[in-house]
Amino acid sequence: MISSTIFSEKQKKTVSPKLSLVALMDIFTILVFFLLLNSGEAQKIENAKFIKLPDSTKGDVPHEELMILVNPEEIWVGKEKILDLEGLEYNPEEVIEELSAELLGHTEKLENLTPFQEANGLAVIIMGDREVPYALLKSVMTTCRANNFLNISLAVNRVVDTRIIPSSAGPLDGEATSAPVQGEG
Repeated sequence: MISSTIFSEKQKKTVSPKLSLVALMDIFTILVFFLLLNSGEAQKIENAKFIKLPDSTKGDVPHEELMILVNPEEIWVGKEKILDLEGLEYNPEEVIEELSAELLGHTEKLENLTPFQEANGLAVIIMGDREVPYALLKSVMTTCRANNFLNISLAVNRVVDTRIIPSSAGPLDGEATSAPVQGEG
C-alpha cells in the first residue's frame, strides 16, 4: 500500500516592523517649542526696566525704528542716556536741544534715505512711562518733528478688550506694541 504522505505546512510567524515613537516624539516636541517661540505677528519691543508702559486696546505692529525712552527722570535714545530731567522745565511747544542733537546725529549716520523716507520723514518709537507728564511727551514729539522724524509711534501695553472680539490674532495680553500718533505735522 502506498502510504499517503501528508504535507503539513508550518505556520510562519508574521513579523511586523516596530516603529520607535521616542525619536518621533522628540522631533515633534522640538517643533512645537520652535513654533511657540517664533509665532506671532508682532516683534517684541525690549522693555526697559524703568519704564512702565500705559495700556491700550488698539495699535499696529511695531517696526524696527529708532527708540526714545522717556521716564520722569531721564531721556534715552536707544541704549544711550541723553538728558537728565531733574529740575528741568519743559514747554510742549519747544524743542529739547540735547535730543535734537542726538536725532540729527542719527540722521547723519543713515547714509541714504529712501524716497519714502525723504517724502514722509523718518520713523521713531517713543516709550514713555505712564507717569511722564503729557507736556514732556509733547515736547519730545515736537523735537522729533523738527528733526524730520514724522512717523511717530507711542509704545503701549496691549490689553484684551472684552467688548470687542478680535478679528485677527495679535500680540498676547500685556505685550508691548506701538500705536501711531495722529495729530498736527
